[in-house]
Amino acid sequence: MFRSINSIAMLLFLNFSRDITETAAASPMCNVVIFFLSPCEGFIKGGADPAPECCVGAKRLIDQLKAKEDRIEVCLCIKALLPELGPFDPNRVPLLGQKCGIKNFFPPITPATDCSK
Repeated sequence: MFRSINSIAMLLFLNFSRDITETAAASPMCNVVIFFLSPCEGFIKGGADPAPECCVGAKRLIDQLKAKEDRIEVCLCIKALLPELGPFDPNRVPLLGQKCGIKNFFPPITPATDCSK
């Protein structure tokens, strides 16, 4: 009984993860976000200072953003991907900008964030 419940839970989890990943991956900019910000996962989840690779990636990501539409697309991507990390503090996103010396990075991003603003 326990084994079948675990199997069902794993199938549901894998299906849910695939749907989120497919949605996020539909955006070419999301691939860029994942590439540049993946070294930041530990910091976003509450780790100490961001790793140097994290700051380099965050700065390169910001350099890629030429228009407001780019910032909106990145915000939407971050908003879709953050829950995949597990527990995280939304205030760590702007703190990342501060710690890496990036002006106008991103505000706290939660499921309720309006990325168009």
